[in-house]
Amino acid sequence: MSKAILINGDTRQLEDWSQINWQKAHKVVKNLRCRIFRARKLSQGQQLRRLQKLLIRSLSNLLLSVRQITQVNNGKQTAGIDKEVINTPAQRVKLVNEWEMPKAGFIDSGIYNPSETGTPQGGVISPLLANIGLHGLEELIKSVKLPKTKWGRRPQLGFIRYADDFVVTAKEKQNLEDVLILIKQWLEERGLEISTEKTRIVHIDEGFDFLGFNIRQYKGKLLIKPQKEKVLAFCKKIKSTISNMKANTQEEVIAKLNPLLRGFANYYRGVISKETFSYIHHRVVMSLYFWAKRRHPKKSKTWVKNKYFHYFKGDNWTFMCKTSDRRGKEKQLILNDISKIAIERHIKVKGDASPDDSSLREYWNNRKLKQGKNYWAKGSKYYQVAINQNWKCPVCGENLFNGEEIETHHIVPVINGGDDSTDNLVHLHKACHKQVHSKSKLKA
Repeated sequence: MSKAILINGDTRQLEDWSQINWQKAHKVVKNLRCRIFRARKLSQGQQLRRLQKLLIRSLSNLLLSVRQITQVNNGKQTAGIDKEVINTPAQRVKLVNEWEMPKAGFIDSGIYNPSETGTPQGGVISPLLANIGLHGLEELIKSVKLPKTKWGRRPQLGFIRYADDFVVTAKEKQNLEDVLILIKQWLEERGLEISTEKTRIVHIDEGFDFLGFNIRQYKGKLLIKPQKEKVLAFCKKIKSTISNMKANTQEEVIAKLNPLLRGFANYYRGVISKETFSYIHHRVVMSLYFWAKRRHPKKSKTWVKNKYFHYFKGDNWTFMCKTSDRRGKEKQLILNDISKIAIERHIKVKGDASPDDSSLREYWNNRKLKQGKNYWAKGSKYYQVAINQNWKCPVCGENLFNGEEIETHHIVPVINGGDDSTDNLVHLHKACHKQVHSKSKLKA
């Protein structure tokens, strides 16, 4: 059995997933990434390659990668090309200890170089390959010199890319037609081809869809809204989810729908989505009403409405019910009303700012906080808990809003007399929460 390789070249067998120091792992990887960024910025080629090798061989990087793929990613329960799903601590430990790089080698300046370590492969290979294959396309677009205008100015092309989806903007249609030919030639040299079905040249007044958003100019004003097809698909998903829960309780339905509604709203709340959110909320309420009516076919509409929908914050049609916590204390469970979610405009990342630039750590931290502070209602108990812990997960030391799921942990378990006071609650990333409970079981 091969052993996990540390940064310093030593070898060590990982024995217990719950004993990993995630704060140290994040610190090591962040430090290496910042050093790589600095070496690239200063054009220190030899130092850059040395640091990249260190990162590839780093145990901390391997641990964080396994955690990301098996505990954080949405596709963690979907088997990859190896037809395996890793979902237990023991399986993760085994994966780390048996990890080997495929010795594929690499080609540099047309010369094949055999490799002792190779290149890691994983579930994120498609966007990774897209980024590798399309690397340099932005520089190509920037290098294009368009004809000067009659005022002597040379217009510029705009370029935005996400994985293998990209948009090029220009003031003249002819400029885009010329650039499209250039892009096709550039892709052909790399064995790639552009999708004719997805590629089109349109005027901004006609608009276009990109990453689930519709970008269009109305009477001279550029507006960004949720893409119509994505909205309808989401409504269909909600309706299907409700239809498949005919035998479930109201409490279970709310628990199932709330994460879906919250996720959709968080993605689109940075653009013009108020009308869309109201439309979706109406569709959700109607689907829930028919769900409730089917459960009581002999009851009147008024009876059904009064049983499942109640008055809350000015709305007579709030889907809510009474339930109890683990101590048997009564509480209200309420469906998220995304029509009441405040719209906050997305703030563009300044210049060429990179998360790996150590001089901009405060900037990126504040940016995450601004986006994440809407997660809980301002002034609520859970909002105060987040403030108490400085908006960081105490287990891994990372910002709470780093993209991982968040759960609330009782410091003193309820079974041992713990309560729901702010002093006894702490927000943790889901993976960190599992680690805390794993340690508790070991102590017991």
